Order: sequence, then C-alpha cells, then structure tokens
Amino acid sequence: MADLYGSYSELAAAETEGVDYERRQVLVAGATWCSLAVHGGGIEGGSGKAARAVGAGLMSHYEFAGLKPSGNADLHVTSTNFDEPVGEGIVRASRHCLSFHGCTGTTGLAETAVGGLDVDLVARVTGRLRSAGFSVVTAPSEIAGTHPANICNKTLASAGVQLELSRAQREAFFPGGDLTRAMRDSGRRTETFHAYVAAVRAAFQDRGRVSSDGRLVISG
Repeated sequence: MADLYGSYSELAAAETEGVDYERRQVLVAGATWCSLAVHGGGIEGGSGKAARAVGAGLMSHYEFAGLKPSGNADLHVTSTNFDEPVGEGIVRASRHCLSFHGCTGTTGLAETAVGGLDVDLVARVTGRLRSAGFSVVTAPSEIAGTHPANICNKTLASAGVQLELSRAQREAFFPGGDLTRAMRDSGRRTETFHAYVAAVRAAFQDRGRVSSDGRLVISG
C-alpha cells in the first residue's frame, strides 16, 4: 500500500505534532554513530524502543514516533523519502547509522532482515546477532536498504545499516508479546530484548573479523 504522505513536509502540514506524532532525539556528545527509528511509536511497534536501547550512551538516537490511538500506518513515510530535518541532520553528522524498522515477516517466525550499504557493519551486526542465537537473513530487495536516498545511507560515509525486525521478533521483546503503547511505555522488557540489544551493541566495539558466512570470529 502506498504511503499517505510522500515527505515529512506533507505529513507535518496535515498532522499535529505532539498529538499525532513526536520527534524524539537523544544526542551523545562526540558520538560518531547514530541509532534511529523513523517508523517508531505505533507505526512499527517496538522498533523505536530497540533503537533507543541500542544507542543508549553510545550513539545519538532519533525516533519519529506515531502517537495515534489507531491508524498510525498513515504516518509511515518510506525511508527513501524520509526528509525530516532533525533526524536527517543527525544521520548526516554520523559515520555509521543503525536504522531499526518493523516488518510483518512470516507469522510466528522471529527474525531480522539486515541490509544497507555499510557492508562491513552489516556483516558485523549479522555475526553478533547470530552468535547470540538470533535468526538473521539477508534483506530481500524490497527492504534491502541499499538505495542511496535511504535515510540510513545519508551518513558521512554514504552508507548505513537497516534492520527489519519481524513482528514475531518484536513481540518477543515484550511480556506476553504485547506491542500496545501501554506495554511499550511501561518499561517492561523480556530477556530476549536485552540479549538482542546487547548483541547489536557489541558490534559497536567489535574488533573481531567476520567469516564469509557472516559469523563472527574473534581475533586478538
């Protein structure tokens, strides 16, 4: 289904900030990485919480969050058209970007489709997640995150990483698989959530190498 809005400016002209959506940022002084969720809040539930936890203290964080009681899908602006100036500015000032999204995926299958133009970091994130026991697949073309205009690729290196978390994977982050706003805002998280966040954060300081199959091989 096509997006209702073709850009942030179109969305902002029709929706009310603070009622329908919020723009959230947490800047980390001296950070050269950023972690973001441009479809956070109720748009792709759980993606914003994952992005913020991964970035905490290590990376600057940005989230565009849907606040509507229903119909948050209307606030989805695809990543190649996402031009909100605060988020775009954070990415353009960063060397590396981790962009978190939610996809439907296969019912009941918890997995992450990883893509983007930062091929080294794609391999490192993939390796860390697999080593922690998470299912990771190469992102199919429709969610590959390889278009230069994708928000994740607007870094100083013109490359970033896009993580598409299936609904089952995001449900596994919250007690009872509850993706409602009440649960997301409650602060309650599962051990799966904490393990996932730790695995992605490990890629930040990863000094290992990655084998041809994408698995992490520790060296030195």
